[in-house]
Amino acid sequence: MLMFSPDTLWWLLLALPLVPLAWWRFAHRARRPAVPWSSTANARTVPHGWAARTRWVLPCLRTLAVLMLIVLLAGPRKGDERTSRSVEGVAIELVVDRSGSMRALDLQLAGRRADRLEVVKAVAADFVLGEETLPGRAHDLIGLITFGTWADSICPLTLDYKTLTEALAQVRPATEAEGSGTAIGDALALAVSRLNDLEDRPDLTTDDIRSRIVILLTDGEDTASELDPLTAADMARALGIKVYTIGVGVDGTAPIPVTDAFGRTQLRHAPVRIDEATLQRIADLTGGRFFRARDTSSLNDIYAEIDAMEKTEVAEERFYRYTDLAVSPVDLAGWRLPPLLIFPMLVLVLEILLAATRYRTIP
Repeated sequence: MLMFSPDTLWWLLLALPLVPLAWWRFAHRARRPAVPWSSTANARTVPHGWAARTRWVLPCLRTLAVLMLIVLLAGPRKGDERTSRSVEGVAIELVVDRSGSMRALDLQLAGRRADRLEVVKAVAADFVLGEETLPGRAHDLIGLITFGTWADSICPLTLDYKTLTEALAQVRPATEAEGSGTAIGDALALAVSRLNDLEDRPDLTTDDIRSRIVILLTDGEDTASELDPLTAADMARALGIKVYTIGVGVDGTAPIPVTDAFGRTQLRHAPVRIDEATLQRIADLTGGRFFRARDTSSLNDIYAEIDAMEKTEVAEERFYRYTDLAVSPVDLAGWRLPPLLIFPMLVLVLEILLAATRYRTIP
C-alpha cells in the first residue's frame, strides 16, 4: 500500500505554483548582453534547427526535477500489512450413549425412520463440520467418548475433524454380548479426566483454551457405573468443566428391533425411561444446561443452541511496516528499483548536460 507520511504531506502544496512559475521564468528570462544589429529581418529567414525548436525541454526537465523533489519531501512510503491472529478455542468432549436402547426406531432422518444412534451421529457430525443451521467448530479441540456398560475413549481431543467424524461414523449400538448397561457416571468421569489432562499437553498453553465442556447424550438412566453420575459432576465442577446434558428419544415406549429364535428381525415396543432428574442435576452442578430432544429437529436445535453459547474467540491485530521510498529500494511489478531520490538527481544532471552542450547559448 502506497501512501504519504501525514506529518510531511503539506509539502505537496509547493507543487501548486511550480508549473506556472517555471513557464513564466522561461518566457521572461532576464535580459542578457546582446550583439548589436540594425535589423533582425535577415535572421528570421535563417532556418531554425531542432535544438532551437525544442528548447522547452530544459524548463520541463527542471520543473520535473523540482516536482519530484517536492513529492519526495512529502514522504512517500509503502506499508506492508501484517496480521497477528490469536485464537481461544473450546475443548469439547462428545459423550455419546451406545447402549442397546439406542437402536430404538423412533426418530426420522432424511425422511425415513432411523434409530437414535444414527440420528445422533449425523447431528453430531454436522455440529463438528458444519451445515446449513450449524456453522461448525473451526478452532476447537474435540474428542469422542462412547458408553454402554463400559465407557471408551474413541478419539482423543483433536483438531483433525476428519478422523474424528470417521471414528464417530463407526460407532454401533452395543450388542447383547457387550451388555445392556448404561454407565453415565463412568463416561462423564472419563470425559472430565481427558479434559483435565489438557494441562499436560506440551503443544498447548492455558491461553489456547477458552473453556472446557462436555456434551453428554443419553436415552436412559445410569445402571452400570462404578462412579455415581453426581460424583462425576462434582469432579467436573471442581475443575471448572461445564456439562451440557441431552436426553434423546420419545417418552413411554419405543419400537426396538429384536431378533427371534429363527433369525428374523421384528419390532417390539419396549418401555423407555430417561432419568431427567439426574441429567438436570448434573447440568445444574456444573453450570451447564439440560435439554430434551424428542425428534431430530429438536436435537439439531439443541446442538445449534450449544454452539451459540460456546463461542470460539478469534482476534486479529493488523499492523503495517512502512518503507521510506525516497531513500530505500522499491519493488515494483517484480523489478527492484533504486531509491526514488536518485531520479530527480538524474533529471537535474540531464538538464545541466543539455544546457551546456546541445542547448548552449551565447553568451
